[in-house]
Amino acid sequence: MVCFDSTSRNGFIRRMPKSFKVLTEELGATVLHGYNIVGDATTAALLPILTGKTELELPDVRKVAKTYVKLENLPFIFYKLAEDGYRTAYYEDMPWVGTFQYRFRGFKTQPSDHYLRPLLMEDSKRGTKWWLNPSQRYCVGDTPVYKLMYNLTENFFRLDGKKFCLTFVADITHDDFNYITTAAEDTVGFLRNFLRMGRGEDTMLLVFGDHEPRYAKVRATLQGRLEERLPLMAIRLPDALRRRHPHAQASLEANVDVLTTAHDIHATILDAMDLRKYWNPYRINGADLTRGLTLLEEIPKNRSCSEAGIEPHWCSCLSWENVPQNDVIYNRTAESLVDYINSLTEYMRSQCAIRTLTSIEWVMRQRVNNGVLTFMEAKDADKYEGKFGDKLRPAKENYQVKITVGPGSGVYEASMSYVVKEDKFYLDSRDISRTNAYNQEPSCISKYHPHLNMYCYCTNN
Repeated sequence: MVCFDSTSRNGFIRRMPKSFKVLTEELGATVLHGYNIVGDATTAALLPILTGKTELELPDVRKVAKTYVKLENLPFIFYKLAEDGYRTAYYEDMPWVGTFQYRFRGFKTQPSDHYLRPLLMEDSKRGTKWWLNPSQRYCVGDTPVYKLMYNLTENFFRLDGKKFCLTFVADITHDDFNYITTAAEDTVGFLRNFLRMGRGEDTMLLVFGDHEPRYAKVRATLQGRLEERLPLMAIRLPDALRRRHPHAQASLEANVDVLTTAHDIHATILDAMDLRKYWNPYRINGADLTRGLTLLEEIPKNRSCSEAGIEPHWCSCLSWENVPQNDVIYNRTAESLVDYINSLTEYMRSQCAIRTLTSIEWVMRQRVNNGVLTFMEAKDADKYEGKFGDKLRPAKENYQVKITVGPGSGVYEASMSYVVKEDKFYLDSRDISRTNAYNQEPSCISKYHPHLNMYCYCTNN
């Protein structure tokens, strides 16, 4: 498992295009489009993967907690796998804000067989707070810290026996996501080495993020808010597992556009290891299925955020609402579609009549749920309580419309985007469907211009 802090799916594609191409094309990893966070920040992203539970469902191990409970008392997957004969490794940089040290008490004993934190904390040659010096922060000697972790991960997998490793890269993404590009070539090499060393046969690879950069300007836009909720999650199943369970890869691919969470990743990892006995059987009140579902089986496509354990303000699912007829946008969407249809036949105007609007059957607007539009940030230090503000209007709105045009009777459904700042609609012929037969309407042009058949009404008709 290789995790990049503050990395959304879209952000990784933008900043690490070569790595993404290697991951998806050369390794054949499956990227989840509907992978949604279940809470704020790194802890909320990793705890469900590593324990199958959220922070509020576990004993309170915060520094401010009145009762003393050790982190070692939490049901980490490291401990379960050690009992099953696995070697374990946990590598994480930025130890001064560690996932389990910043708000939590930290581990009294190392949680895995191989643990990087002591080395990074006790590098006394650079001083007790060496990370305050930018010239020292990103490297150990002449080796970037992320590359040190890549090297350790590769060395770890040369050991005998069953192995489980979490490598969490943060220092080149946490404060400024643009720094991730410094690791571009090394990441490509690390991924290609996965296959070169023959690990594709029996090793499951997950490359993922915990959330989107929360300190970038884009965070104030709807795009930024959605990316915060939709981190990277790419999964490559072992070849041996695919042969043993031929349905597994097909099921994983069927779940690409389904709503999924970190709870599902926990269940999937255990399923791949034949350790379903450690699954969390918890289910949301009223839900038919458990909260965590394995991706090696098809997940219902109508799964809701509530069933998956996602609070409304973290839910990135979209819905459609009817636009009332008295809304100015109602007629504008229909008129924009008619204008676009006429623009497609413009160069054949001597043969194709101008289409005119006859009726509007419906207009719908795509909406992000209200929680996302009004959520600003976590209000309290523990990131439990949300701070909400004025509703944010998206920079771009999506609409669908169904109309009838004349002459004749052409019925069309179309999707279009409206850019608020430009006060302009954008359409693409690929997003237009004609829902009734055109019969002989385009007979005058169909022989040489068949791509216009669904739009043209011949004047000689």
